[in-house]
Amino acid sequence: MNAAKVRSIFTIVLLLLCLVGIAFYLRANQELVTLLANLSWTTAVFLVILRFLFVATNGLFLKLFAAKLNIYLNWREWVGLPFVTTMGNYLTPLSGGMLVRAAYLKNRHALSYTHFATLLAANYLITFWVSVLAGLVIMPFLWQQANAPWLLLLFLGVCWVGLSIILLTPMPRFPSEKRPFRLLNQALVGWHTVKSDRSLIWQLVLLSVVSLVLNAAAFWLSYRALDIPVSWGTAVMVSLATIFSTLTTITPGNFGIREAFISFISQIVGAGVGEGLLVALLIRGTTLISAFTLGPIFSTQLTREIRLNPSKEAEV
Repeated sequence: MNAAKVRSIFTIVLLLLCLVGIAFYLRANQELVTLLANLSWTTAVFLVILRFLFVATNGLFLKLFAAKLNIYLNWREWVGLPFVTTMGNYLTPLSGGMLVRAAYLKNRHALSYTHFATLLAANYLITFWVSVLAGLVIMPFLWQQANAPWLLLLFLGVCWVGLSIILLTPMPRFPSEKRPFRLLNQALVGWHTVKSDRSLIWQLVLLSVVSLVLNAAAFWLSYRALDIPVSWGTAVMVSLATIFSTLTTITPGNFGIREAFISFISQIVGAGVGEGLLVALLIRGTTLISAFTLGPIFSTQLTREIRLNPSKEAEV
């Protein structure tokens, strides 16, 4: 049995275990499920809109990075690719949607997989830096309500110092045999590509802030929709769990892994582990609606785009 097949089996088994674990937890805590009765159709629509805007914001990152390489995406591409990517991530393990997006950019615009990976890694570096900084600013205001707040503050502090060193000082290349080192090398190459362009960096930072606010707004509204009163700062801290969970993408859509991160952070900041799980599932459900509504539509249009306008490399 080859390694790819083993990974696929492991992914499916882990996904099933996550589904069973969540089902047993909700069955044992049925009072949590009753909170869903507080959710109105109006709130649900607002949540879907917020998730649509959040996913679409990722397209602006892609548009800016592509323009840096003299690749100019039309609106169908930069708006549609994030929805196709999100849909693909839910349908396949190990971020299969990213591979679909990379394949489109290569076949339509001759953007190599290497360039795509480096720019994606640089995007993560900037997003993580902004997110960790936001967490450091907000955490002191949640100190009285949080459980073991020093643990989260220490984690955020170490992350911020490490990311700042990577972003502000010249870094050597690392041995690339191990996957974490390969990813770090890709991030360093991508950052080297954009760090001299201050205008681009400020645009990326601004987009990171907008993305963070949209994500936090969806979490705040989800807690409120379930009649769980939380502050804006609490919602921001819990929403950061979705950023950190991207470090370990194993199951389709990172299902189970992301819910665990969100529930853990929700418990630390005093919002409740079960309540965090319910909010995570609500966020996932509204994201699925936007992804699987627009994903197939844009997938059809972008497939047609490749067929009518393939890159010159693809024609060779």
